[in-house]
Amino acid sequence: MLLLNGDCLEMLDKIQDKSVQLICIDPPYNIHKAEWDIVENYNEWLMKVICMLETKLKDNGSFCMFHNDMEVIAELMVEIKKQTRFKFRQMIVWNKRFEGSKKKGFLDGYVMRTQSHNWEKMCEYLLFYTFDNTYKIKQKRLELNISALQISNEIKSKNGNLTGWYSNIELGKNMPTLETIKPITKYLGLSFDDIVPKFRNQKTHHSIWNYDIAKRSEHITPKPIELYKNLILHLTDEGDVVLDPTFGSGNSGRACIELGRKYIGIEKDEKFFENFQSSLKAEKKVVTI
Repeated sequence: MLLLNGDCLEMLDKIQDKSVQLICIDPPYNIHKAEWDIVENYNEWLMKVICMLETKLKDNGSFCMFHNDMEVIAELMVEIKKQTRFKFRQMIVWNKRFEGSKKKGFLDGYVMRTQSHNWEKMCEYLLFYTFDNTYKIKQKRLELNISALQISNEIKSKNGNLTGWYSNIELGKNMPTLETIKPITKYLGLSFDDIVPKFRNQKTHHSIWNYDIAKRSEHITPKPIELYKNLILHLTDEGDVVLDPTFGSGNSGRACIELGRKYIGIEKDEKFFENFQSSLKAEKKVVTI
């Protein structure tokens, strides 16, 4: 585990490029809930962070970002598409009011108010991005002077006819499967992990996630450890590196410790940094500063 106290735009220089499997950022939302939640030129700042984070991610890695302001999300998504190679995969909704929630009775009170003029927002959003690595296939094929037809011939229909399986992969319409990667590896030497972002389906979730609100501490907006664990289990293997450049409460790091992942955490606020560091030392966790 590596913890760094400072501005993430400066601290990220200490991290090796293409060394991280999962980046999970819970940035300030700039909705003025606390002093640390006020950021000038917010979108410009966050895009600088995102562009720097892009360089730290492995080709088969994942980038996940929390937010709760849909207008800001829309603006950021346009800029992410313009300024990075990230490919949007899914928007996950963290639903906080659900049957069985410990907080449902409390949250029901907001829903029942007769003077409301809008539907109460009881969720946050998680943007899920990966890279599109299918460009490597055509690039490698042309480099080796191998025809697309030669590779396509390796897998035919039940009637022995040619299909579009290979052209669809090369065009980025489909990703290789464990079966279709075999001819690609045979002719081009590219492996499944060279092309396909890591995703270990736990067969438990879809795009709506029900998690209780995390208990507040010094940090007023912590994310639930169980939510982080779900992300980590789906997008990493044991021993992979997870990076959180604005760790706040440190719950992303706690989830990594429980699941045997390596963790790099950055936090600018000295109080939050010291709280997390002290709690780890009290629990006798190994921390490198």
